[in-house]
Amino acid sequence: MRNLTLKYSVKFVCVLLLQVLLFNNIDFLGYISPYIYLIFFFDLPVNFKTPYSMLLGFLMGFLVDIFGNTMGVHTFACVLFCFLRNAWIDLLFSALNTQQNELTPIRVGWIGYVKYVTGLVFVHHAALFLLEAFSFDAFAYTLIRILANTVVSILLILFYEYFRSK
Repeated sequence: MRNLTLKYSVKFVCVLLLQVLLFNNIDFLGYISPYIYLIFFFDLPVNFKTPYSMLLGFLMGFLVDIFGNTMGVHTFACVLFCFLRNAWIDLLFSALNTQQNELTPIRVGWIGYVKYVTGLVFVHHAALFLLEAFSFDAFAYTLIRILANTVVSILLILFYEYFRSK
């Protein structure tokens, strides 16, 4: 138990620092700003309770908001992500034995893992950018940002999983 707590604490800090120090400074063509801190939530154990993951989501989102000066949008998007995570896992992998720890592409297959990642990243980014815009005036621009960032974030997460599995 202590080793798992230490493992996830170190991963939390590392992903947060990567996001805040590196990825928050990327703004490609005014549309793309990758959000890799979601990797932490994808790596949480399958049987991790929703209230605890929502608490971690609040903490991660709050810290990203503080360092990015984004006034709560990441906090909301992370809490929503964590709220939906276990339901999404149950929907996609109902026959999966949830006693095992993590969902990995090796365990559920790449297609299943891509479905898992795509749904949650899209919901996170849609909540994030719609709340950030807080208007439907520039809906096309917001939709492009949602889709572009979703694709880039998914690719980075899959890259991470590919190299982690090697």
